[in-house]
Amino acid sequence: MNGAKFTFAACMAVSAFDAAAASDLSSALLQNGGGYSLRSHPEYNAHGIRHANWIFMPSLTSGLSFDSNLYKTKDHQESSMVGLFAPALSINSEMSRHRIHFGLSGQRKQAFSNSDASTLSGRASAGAQLEILKDFALDLGTSIESRQYGLGDADGSSEAKHGVRRDAYSASARVSKVFNRLRFIGGGSVNHYNYHDVEAKDGRTIDQDARDGTRYNLLGKVNYAFSPGFSAFASAEFDVRDWKATGTENRDSHGFEFLTGLELDKRGNLHGAAGIGYLRQDYELGSRGDISTYSFNVDVQWMPSPLLVVNFDGRQAVEESSLDGYVSKLTSTAKVSLDYELRRNFVISPIFSFKREDFAGTDRRDNTLRARLETKHLINRNLKFGAYYDFETLKSTEAASSYSRHLIGINARVEY
Repeated sequence: MNGAKFTFAACMAVSAFDAAAASDLSSALLQNGGGYSLRSHPEYNAHGIRHANWIFMPSLTSGLSFDSNLYKTKDHQESSMVGLFAPALSINSEMSRHRIHFGLSGQRKQAFSNSDASTLSGRASAGAQLEILKDFALDLGTSIESRQYGLGDADGSSEAKHGVRRDAYSASARVSKVFNRLRFIGGGSVNHYNYHDVEAKDGRTIDQDARDGTRYNLLGKVNYAFSPGFSAFASAEFDVRDWKATGTENRDSHGFEFLTGLELDKRGNLHGAAGIGYLRQDYELGSRGDISTYSFNVDVQWMPSPLLVVNFDGRQAVEESSLDGYVSKLTSTAKVSLDYELRRNFVISPIFSFKREDFAGTDRRDNTLRARLETKHLINRNLKFGAYYDFETLKSTEAASSYSRHLIGINARVEY
């Protein structure tokens, strides 16, 4: 079923840098068809540059925004204008049975009030989908990413002069086999993270080596099709997390997650997957970091009318924390977004999201609520404009960590 497919190396858009940090295969396997959308606008799609059996699709996104709380702090908030410059290149093969993809992208965010708050990131990826037999496929993917977080992001130190840089190296493989109504999927991934030391405001160096480490994931999944476009699934995922920190900062762990649910591929008005199950993560440090609870994973698109698409996304997973005194956290996210066509080439999108972080072994809980309103104006195949307003607020039981901010911005995208 197409609803169970995913691409290890998707096209690198600007939003790729804002994706969740979780790298487990289960979230990737449940996503809706590697970016499939119920609504398409073929008359506004770029054609790309075709050469032999390849399509080259370059793009450039630029924008300007106002951030009312650049450092995400409760007190002494500083506002700034922020510029965006993000080139990208996607290269895709045109073959009858196999698909090969390469992606290159970069992103520069320039904070005008303080250049130290600016960030520079980049990513390169490659992937292949090989149809070995009609009912047997192999997917391979690899990527290298260098990402710089903004000040106030990613458990960064408040004493840092500029955002922490993280390099990530990943490789993954998946095989799928179909037997009549049954489909078996097996996959594995390796993700290695390297954090660079960062300069403090007083000139000293803040060591980030304790955050380095490697994650290994192994997943198996089976689907049973009741009818075309409707199936049930069950999956089991196992992981090992090996981090460099030792002693009281040791965050090494191993865990598993079981999910069962339904997948739908009614591409006229409903598409996606939803699962619920159980997860457990055991830490070498002991009960201070252990987490066991129910889990869920939802990624569904619904088209109640020809002009409206509703998107539901949700996930519950265990992540490590780099904050002093905290080992792990249970992160629960939920998002609802609507795409409404005021005109064929003008789309308005309200987005509401909620994230809760429960830190294991403590009473700390962070709740983040975000409301965003976007507009997209598709001028032609090569030019798109957009504007947005974004409100974000974090309420924490650690009062000093709470904050709120407003973002207002415009952007333009040129693609060929």
